[in-house]
Amino acid sequence: MSPLILIRQLAATLLIITLSACSSTHAPTSPTPSAHPSVTITSISVSGALAAGGYKYRTVVHVLEGAGVAATIASVDLRFMGGAPATLLVSSHHERPISDGANVCPASGTIATRELTTADGDASHPFAASVQATVTFTDGATFSGSASASADIPPVAPPPPDAFALTGRVTDFDTHAGIAGARLEVVAGVNGGKTTTTDATGTYVFPALLADSFRLRAAADGYDSGEQGVTVPTVPRADFELRRTTPAACAYSVAPTGSLNVSFVRGQFGVAITRTGGACGWRATSNAAWLSLSSGAGAGTASLTVTYESNAAFVGRTGTITIDWTGGSAQIAVGQAAESPAFCRIVAVTVGGRSAIDVAAGGGQFTASIVPEPGTPPGVCGPWTATASAGISFVGLNSGPSAPATLQFAVQPNTTPDARSLSVTISFGMGGPSPMLTINQAGAP
Repeated sequence: MSPLILIRQLAATLLIITLSACSSTHAPTSPTPSAHPSVTITSISVSGALAAGGYKYRTVVHVLEGAGVAATIASVDLRFMGGAPATLLVSSHHERPISDGANVCPASGTIATRELTTADGDASHPFAASVQATVTFTDGATFSGSASASADIPPVAPPPPDAFALTGRVTDFDTHAGIAGARLEVVAGVNGGKTTTTDATGTYVFPALLADSFRLRAAADGYDSGEQGVTVPTVPRADFELRRTTPAACAYSVAPTGSLNVSFVRGQFGVAITRTGGACGWRATSNAAWLSLSSGAGAGTASLTVTYESNAAFVGRTGTITIDWTGGSAQIAVGQAAESPAFCRIVAVTVGGRSAIDVAAGGGQFTASIVPEPGTPPGVCGPWTATASAGISFVGLNSGPSAPATLQFAVQPNTTPDARSLSVTISFGMGGPSPMLTINQAGAP
């Protein structure tokens, strides 16, 4: 064999070996898959009420993104179940459940849907016992997923009791003419304390009384008062004839008297004191610190101004204004409503009862308490979410459905020689204040 042929054979063999090595050692690799959002349902707030022909349900779904990738919430499907065994009563589908604009749950964040309304118009259906929610989400591109959860529905509140009207006329016993401005008051029973006055013709109306038997009193300035028994709704009308009162040697008329209800916001009302006989003076007193008088005494006809302070409590209160004179007196029972509507008021977010704590440079883990002001109605603040300065991380969830609650967080080590001030802030879904915990961390030695 010639040298030239031998060289060509060796070159061909080397080429085959090289191509085989390239094929085995440089196979193409699969691209790294991209991250996708992961959404879970943390809680479901649901309530139901009677509606025309059936029931109406109101639902709010709270979701959490746990993969660190923003998720677009595409829709929410609700299935309301009832009966034994559980059967489907009604379902609903809700597109763009967060808002008409963006429907995005932020990466590693939480968000709540708007109030989703579902009507069941089938009067033969029982009230639903539970709801099943399915949230469909995407990454804004090709990926999609879903999350499901269920919740019990609190029993529906009973319908309000029936209310009935009572009317009648108050007249002068001698002339039979109507007495304008006469005062009617329910003396006792479930309607006790309710009052009304007559119009220019002496006619009065109680528009909404509960069924009951009670005593009804009629009174007017210059007349002896009268009472009679009434049963509602059996007796829809009660008339009075009042006799004129012979004026005493010293007498005053006071308007208004009886019961008077005022708003929880600070304000004033006037009391007209009119002398109808004699020449004695009068004295005015209040038994409540929140009721103050423009004058404590006088002689003859006068106008008295009563100032009532704002009621900052969630319960109502009462006080009495008394005007007395020789031989007589009059009282005004003032009832002040509780603060309404109730709103979210938070004392503080604290660690160990303190709203500002000192932390060593090495950091550490802490538990904070989120405590509503005593007397705050349950659930009025709505769901809460915690945010924090850089240098603080949350241990577990940074949100919840309602307060009071606890929140765990970790303060990272401070590697700089300078002290720093960090904070944790709580915000509420129903609005209101945003309490803050201050963390003062020392610098590194």
